[in-house]
Amino acid sequence: MDEPLWQLFQAVARAGDGAWPALAAALDPVLVALAKKQPIGRLRHGDDSPREIVARVLARLHKREYEAIRKLCGISPRPELGAWLRVLVRRSAIDYMRESPEFERGTAQREPRWISLATLSSRAAVAQPDTLAEKREQVLAFVRDAVALAAAELRDHGRDGAISRLALAWRIERAHVRRLVTRGEQYSTVLAAVLGGASYPEIAAQLGLSRREVELTVRYIEDLLAARGFADATP
Repeated sequence: MDEPLWQLFQAVARAGDGAWPALAAALDPVLVALAKKQPIGRLRHGDDSPREIVARVLARLHKREYEAIRKLCGISPRPELGAWLRVLVRRSAIDYMRESPEFERGTAQREPRWISLATLSSRAAVAQPDTLAEKREQVLAFVRDAVALAAAELRDHGRDGAISRLALAWRIERAHVRRLVTRGEQYSTVLAAVLGGASYPEIAAQLGLSRREVELTVRYIEDLLAARGFADATP
């Protein structure tokens, strides 16, 4: 397994986007098998959980123009690829667990714990929202404001002008703004559904999208949030 995958990793390190589809396709079954072995509490029983973990691993590898892949290929001597992938899958599984609406991080006073989805669902009435619920509202408001601003810039300055102006004003890569300008309304609707507790297949059916489109939209939202300083407030 290692040598063919190494060749694909090295091809991405050299060529970038042109070599990425082949690597992603080859990695998919390997990552799914690793993801199914992760101890991630209640989420282990969800049919979607391995796919969610795989999506996060691929997003990590794709991020910042394949920065993780370039670093991997620059290590000498080469690490054992299977072990490297297991660490990456494990970290992504932990991130997935922590981002679940049913998981609450531990504090100095108590252990991490699973909580009811209803207590954090946007469909549930709560007198005093806890910090996670407040964070969800802040993230949704931020994305909606960004979408509205991108739409206004697009109307007033055209696509290229909107992308240039917002990338400069926000000091982020143009790719983040380009996606926001072209997918803005989709960002808002998908994020609201995710924070409302819907699964990716449910969101895809509701919005008439493919599951892959939903996964990509969530990944792009997370990238935008991180670029704008919301690294700890992703959905």
